[in-house]
Amino acid sequence: MRLLFLGISFCLTLISGWMALSVAAIEPAEYNIVYIHVPAAICSLVCFTVLFICSIQHLRTKNELWDHIAAACGEVGLVFATVLNITGSIFAYATWGVWWTPSLRLISSAMLWFLYVAYLILRVSLPAESRKGQICAVFGIIAFVDVPLVYISARYISDIHWPKFNFETGWQSAAFGLAIGGALLLAVVLIWLRADMLTQETQTLKIKNQN
Repeated sequence: MRLLFLGISFCLTLISGWMALSVAAIEPAEYNIVYIHVPAAICSLVCFTVLFICSIQHLRTKNELWDHIAAACGEVGLVFATVLNITGSIFAYATWGVWWTPSLRLISSAMLWFLYVAYLILRVSLPAESRKGQICAVFGIIAFVDVPLVYISARYISDIHWPKFNFETGWQSAAFGLAIGGALLLAVVLIWLRADMLTQETQTLKIKNQN
Protein backbone atom coordinates (compact mmCIF):
# COMPACT_ATOMS: atom_id res chain seq x y z
CA MET A 1 0.00 0.00 0.00
CA ARG A 2 2.84 2.39 0.85
CA LEU A 3 4.45 1.73 -2.52
CA LEU A 4 1.14 2.46 -4.23
CA PHE A 5 0.75 5.77 -2.41
CA LEU A 6 4.37 6.64 -3.13
CA GLY A 7 3.86 5.88 -6.81
CA ILE A 8 0.73 8.01 -6.96
CA SER A 9 2.54 10.84 -5.19
CA PHE A 10 5.40 10.65 -7.68
CA CYS A 11 3.02 10.71 -10.64
CA LEU A 12 1.04 13.64 -9.29
CA THR A 13 4.21 15.60 -8.59
CA LEU A 14 5.64 14.78 -12.01
CA ILE A 15 2.46 15.83 -13.81
CA SER A 16 2.21 19.01 -11.74
CA GLY A 17 5.84 19.86 -12.48
CA TRP A 18 5.35 19.32 -16.22
CA MET A 19 2.24 21.52 -16.19
CA ALA A 20 4.02 24.22 -14.19
CA LEU A 21 6.76 24.34 -16.83
CA SER A 22 4.35 24.40 -19.76
CA VAL A 23 0.58 24.94 -19.87
CA ALA A 24 0.31 26.13 -16.25
CA ALA A 25 3.34 28.43 -16.19
CA ILE A 26 2.82 31.68 -14.27
CA GLU A 27 4.27 35.05 -15.20
CA PRO A 28 6.59 36.38 -13.89
CA ALA A 29 8.60 33.17 -13.66
CA GLU A 30 9.44 33.46 -9.96
CA TYR A 31 5.74 33.09 -9.11
CA ASN A 32 5.93 29.44 -10.17
CA ILE A 33 7.55 28.67 -6.84
CA VAL A 34 3.98 28.63 -5.49
CA TYR A 35 3.74 25.04 -6.76
CA ILE A 36 6.38 24.07 -4.20
CA HIS A 37 6.00 26.68 -1.48
CA VAL A 38 2.29 26.33 -0.72
CA PRO A 39 2.17 22.48 -0.75
CA ALA A 40 5.13 22.48 1.64
CA ALA A 41 3.34 24.98 3.88
CA ILE A 42 0.15 22.90 3.91
CA CYS A 43 2.03 19.68 4.66
CA SER A 44 4.03 21.25 7.49
CA LEU A 45 0.84 22.55 9.14
CA VAL A 46 -0.95 19.24 8.63
CA CYS A 47 1.98 17.37 10.20
CA PHE A 48 1.90 19.64 13.23
CA THR A 49 -1.87 19.22 13.51
CA VAL A 50 -1.56 15.43 13.44
CA LEU A 51 1.28 15.68 15.97
CA PHE A 52 -1.03 17.72 18.20
CA ILE A 53 -3.85 15.14 17.94
CA CYS A 54 -1.50 12.20 18.53
CA SER A 55 0.02 13.96 21.54
CA ILE A 56 -3.42 14.31 23.10
CA GLN A 57 -4.19 10.67 22.34
CA HIS A 58 -0.90 9.52 23.84
CA LEU A 59 -1.53 11.41 27.07
CA ARG A 60 -5.05 10.02 27.18
CA THR A 61 -4.32 6.36 26.37
CA LYS A 62 -0.56 5.96 27.11
CA ASN A 63 -0.41 3.96 23.86
CA GLU A 64 3.10 4.10 22.38
CA LEU A 65 1.76 4.00 18.82
CA TRP A 66 0.41 7.53 19.18
CA ASP A 67 3.82 8.67 20.39
CA HIS A 68 5.51 7.02 17.41
CA ILE A 69 3.15 8.71 14.94
CA ALA A 70 3.74 12.05 16.67
CA ALA A 71 7.51 11.59 16.44
CA ALA A 72 7.23 10.68 12.76
CA CYS A 73 5.10 13.78 12.13
CA GLY A 74 7.77 15.88 13.81
CA GLU A 75 10.51 14.56 11.54
CA VAL A 76 8.48 14.76 8.34
CA GLY A 77 7.04 18.14 9.29
CA LEU A 78 10.52 19.56 9.78
CA VAL A 79 11.42 18.60 6.20
CA PHE A 80 8.37 20.39 4.81
CA ALA A 81 8.87 23.39 7.12
CA THR A 82 12.44 23.67 5.84
CA VAL A 83 11.21 23.67 2.24
CA LEU A 84 8.57 26.24 3.21
CA ASN A 85 11.08 28.70 4.64
CA ILE A 86 13.73 28.19 1.95
CA THR A 87 11.32 28.64 -0.95
CA GLY A 88 9.75 31.63 0.78
CA SER A 89 13.15 33.28 1.12
CA ILE A 90 14.01 32.54 -2.53
CA PHE A 91 10.72 34.09 -3.67
CA ALA A 92 11.22 37.15 -1.46
CA TYR A 93 14.71 37.76 -2.82
CA ALA A 94 13.59 37.29 -6.43
CA THR A 95 10.65 39.67 -5.95
CA TRP A 96 11.83 42.34 -3.48
CA GLY A 97 15.59 41.84 -3.28
CA VAL A 98 15.56 40.77 0.39
CA TRP A 99 15.79 37.27 1.82
CA TRP A 100 13.77 37.91 4.96
CA THR A 101 11.90 40.69 6.75
CA PRO A 102 10.54 40.69 10.34
CA SER A 103 6.86 40.52 9.42
CA LEU A 104 4.35 38.46 11.40
CA ARG A 105 3.95 36.10 8.45
CA LEU A 106 7.64 35.25 8.23
CA ILE A 107 8.21 35.24 11.97
CA SER A 108 5.42 32.70 12.49
CA SER A 109 6.83 30.50 9.70
CA ALA A 110 10.30 30.68 11.21
CA MET A 111 8.83 29.83 14.62
CA LEU A 112 7.20 26.77 13.08
CA TRP A 113 10.61 25.51 11.93
CA PHE A 114 12.26 26.18 15.30
CA LEU A 115 9.43 24.48 17.17
CA TYR A 116 9.88 21.34 15.07
CA VAL A 117 13.62 21.43 15.79
CA ALA A 118 13.02 21.94 19.51
CA TYR A 119 10.54 19.05 19.56
CA LEU A 120 13.02 16.67 17.91
CA ILE A 121 15.89 17.83 20.12
CA LEU A 122 13.70 17.15 23.15
CA ARG A 123 12.98 13.65 21.89
CA VAL A 124 16.64 12.72 21.46
CA SER A 125 17.74 14.46 24.68
CA LEU A 126 15.47 12.60 27.08
CA PRO A 127 16.49 9.05 28.09
CA ALA A 128 14.29 6.22 26.86
CA GLU A 129 13.44 5.06 30.37
CA SER A 130 12.03 8.46 31.34
CA ARG A 131 8.53 9.75 30.59
CA LYS A 132 9.79 10.98 27.24
CA GLY A 133 6.53 10.35 25.41
CA GLN A 134 4.45 12.31 27.90
CA ILE A 135 6.89 15.22 28.07
CA CYS A 136 7.13 15.47 24.30
CA ALA A 137 3.35 15.24 24.02
CA VAL A 138 2.91 18.22 26.33
CA PHE A 139 5.42 20.20 24.28
CA GLY A 140 3.65 19.22 21.05
CA ILE A 141 0.31 20.41 22.42
CA ILE A 142 1.70 23.77 23.58
CA ALA A 143 3.68 24.31 20.36
CA PHE A 144 0.53 23.83 18.27
CA VAL A 145 -0.44 27.42 19.10
CA ASP A 146 1.81 28.54 16.23
CA VAL A 147 -0.24 26.65 13.62
CA PRO A 148 -3.31 28.95 13.69
CA LEU A 149 -0.92 31.90 13.88
CA VAL A 150 0.76 30.84 10.63
CA TYR A 151 -2.60 30.34 8.95
CA ILE A 152 -4.10 33.64 10.13
CA SER A 153 -1.02 35.66 9.25
CA ALA A 154 -0.88 34.12 5.76
CA ARG A 155 -4.57 34.48 4.98
CA TYR A 156 -5.76 37.63 6.69
CA ILE A 157 -2.80 39.87 7.59
CA SER A 158 -1.43 41.82 4.64
CA ASP A 159 2.19 42.96 4.47
CA ILE A 160 4.85 43.44 1.84
CA HIS A 161 4.56 39.82 0.87
CA TRP A 162 2.15 38.12 -1.46
CA PRO A 163 -1.13 38.38 0.54
CA LYS A 164 -3.44 36.68 -1.94
CA PHE A 165 -3.11 35.03 -5.32
CA ASN A 166 -5.67 34.07 -7.93
CA PHE A 167 -4.89 31.64 -10.73
CA GLU A 168 -5.72 32.91 -14.19
CA THR A 169 -6.36 29.57 -15.91
CA GLY A 170 -7.83 26.19 -15.11
CA TRP A 171 -4.46 24.59 -15.94
CA GLN A 172 -2.80 26.57 -13.16
CA SER A 173 -5.46 25.57 -10.64
CA ALA A 174 -5.16 21.93 -11.69
CA ALA A 175 -1.37 21.95 -11.41
CA PHE A 176 -1.65 23.55 -7.99
CA GLY A 177 -4.14 20.93 -6.79
CA LEU A 178 -1.99 18.08 -8.11
CA ALA A 179 1.08 19.52 -6.37
CA ILE A 180 -0.78 19.66 -3.06
CA GLY A 181 -2.15 16.14 -3.51
CA GLY A 182 1.28 14.75 -4.35
CA ALA A 183 2.90 16.44 -1.36
CA LEU A 184 0.21 15.25 1.07
CA LEU A 185 0.47 11.67 -0.15
CA LEU A 186 4.24 11.82 0.21
CA ALA A 187 3.84 13.08 3.77
CA VAL A 188 1.44 10.22 4.58
CA VAL A 189 3.87 7.62 3.23
CA LEU A 190 6.85 9.08 5.08
CA ILE A 191 4.96 9.31 8.38
CA TRP A 192 3.62 5.78 7.96
CA LEU A 193 7.08 4.41 7.20
CA ARG A 194 8.84 6.26 9.99
CA ALA A 195 6.19 5.34 12.59
CA ASP A 196 6.60 1.66 11.66
CA MET A 197 10.36 1.98 12.04
CA LEU A 198 10.00 3.54 15.49
CA THR A 199 7.57 0.80 16.56
CA GLN A 200 9.99 -1.90 15.45
CA GLU A 201 12.87 -0.17 17.23
CA THR A 202 10.85 -0.04 20.45
CA GLN A 203 9.89 -3.72 20.20
CA THR A 204 13.49 -4.71 19.54
CA LEU A 205 14.68 -2.70 22.55
CA LYS A 206 12.09 -4.36 24.80
CA ILE A 207 13.20 -7.82 23.65
CA LYS A 208 16.85 -6.97 24.35
CA ASN A 209 15.99 -5.69 27.82
CA GLN A 210 14.07 -8.88 28.61
CA ASN A 211 17.07 -10.97 27.62
